[in-house]
Amino acid sequence: MVGAVIIAHSFIGKELIETAEYIVGKIEGIMAISIDFKMNAFEVRKVISEAMKQIDQGDGVLILTDLFGGSPANIAFSFLNKDKVEVITGVNLPMILTFWNKRKGRSLSELAKLVRLSGIRNIVVAKELMGEKGTFKKRIPNRDRQVSQK
Repeated sequence: MVGAVIIAHSFIGKELIETAEYIVGKIEGIMAISIDFKMNAFEVRKVISEAMKQIDQGDGVLILTDLFGGSPANIAFSFLNKDKVEVITGVNLPMILTFWNKRKGRSLSELAKLVRLSGIRNIVVAKELMGEKGTFKKRIPNRDRQVSQK
C-alpha cells in the first residue's frame, strides 16, 4: 500500500492526523513531520528520508504539504526525482480521510488523484449552496461533476 508523509509548518500535520484518527480510529501508513524555522534544509531532508523509508511498503509515498511555495513544499519537491513519490500541496482533513479510505489496492498515481480531488471538492462557500429561502440546494452528485485534469 501507498504510505503518506505530511510535511507542514509547526504541528499542522500531526494535528490533522490526530483529528482524522478521532473520527475513524487509528490510521496506519501515515506520518507527520513538523518544519521548524530553526532546522536547516539538510536536517529536514534527512528526517523526511527516514520517514519515507519507514512508511513506504513498496508502492510509493504520497507527500502532502500545507502551502504551495512554502518551505515544506519546496523541500518536498526535491524528492520528486525518486521513483514512486508524489507531492500534493494544500493538505486538509478530507484529504487525510480519503487517503485512509481509498489507499487499499490503488497505485500512487490513482491515490494522488483521489486525494487531490477530495481536497478540492470539500472546499465550498456555504452561501453559494443556499437557495432563495435559506435552505441548501441539492448538491451535484460526484459522478456529474467535471474537474479539470490539468
